[in-house]
Parts: sequence; C-alpha cells; structure tokens
Amino acid sequence: MDAKDNPEGIFQSFPSELKESEVREIGPWITQISILLNRRMREEENTVTAVHGRILGYLGKCEKEEIFQRDLEEEFSVRRATISKILSLMEKNGLIERKPVPYDARLKKLELTEKGWRARAEKSLQIEKIEIEMASGIPKEKLDVFFEVCDMIKNNLCEMEDKK
Repeated sequence: MDAKDNPEGIFQSFPSELKESEVREIGPWITQISILLNRRMREEENTVTAVHGRILGYLGKCEKEEIFQRDLEEEFSVRRATISKILSLMEKNGLIERKPVPYDARLKKLELTEKGWRARAEKSLQIEKIEIEMASGIPKEKLDVFFEVCDMIKNNLCEMEDKK
C-alpha cells in the first residue's frame, strides 16, 4: 500500500513489528463472515428470523429475571430505535408480550408467549446445527483464541463509540 492508498496513514498505530503489507483488514472479514452466516440462517428460517431467534433465546435463558428493552440494547449492542422496531414486530407476531411492572409505570418487562416458547425451541435447534457446522474441524484452542480476539475487537469498538 503506498501513500496515495493510505493518505491518513491509517496503519501508523499498528504494532511496529507489523509491516503494512502484513496487515489484513478486520472489517471486510467480519462483513464476509456475517453475509455467509446470514445467508445460511435464511436457508434455515421458517417463521422466525435469526435476530428474533437470538432475542427469543436470550429471553428464554433469562426467564427468571425481569428483562427490559434496555437490557436487549446492551446485550446485542443495538440502538434503542432498532430494538424497539424489532420488539414491536415480535409483539405483533405474538412471540412476546410487554407487561407492566408494579414499581415503575414507565417500564415494561418482556416475556415470551406460548408461541414464543415454541419458536424459541425450534430456532435453538437450527442455531445449534449451524454453530456446529461453523466450528467443524476447528480445534477448541483456536476457537478460544477467536472468541478472545472478538471480545477485544468489540471492546475497542465500544470504547470508540463511548468517546463520541
């Protein structure tokens, strides 16, 4: 990469032991993996989208706790408007209910409906199948490193967002 391709010197902050020619950009790899995963998830979709499936999974896993919209914003790193639209659609489709809590009229806890529990069970099996396919042939140690690096990337991105 020469100066005209890198006018701002974006790789200047990379560790000095890495040459520019050795640096692989993270963003395009994440995008490609996301596209492939989303494509694979759509092949398995019945009535519940992958995003709805993840939310159903989280709500089911935390069924003993009171879960609110803000908890999902934090858990899935999405903005309020985005999760609000998703939850409205899930409520319209009969997958969740928003129920008031006695101690704060502004808060509505999220609960799975009977239909939501059934959809969660079905989607969990589909997600488990895809997770097994993705990890096939990859040693546990390498997966551990992968998740460690992903956590670091996510933390870096969150820190950048907090600085805005």
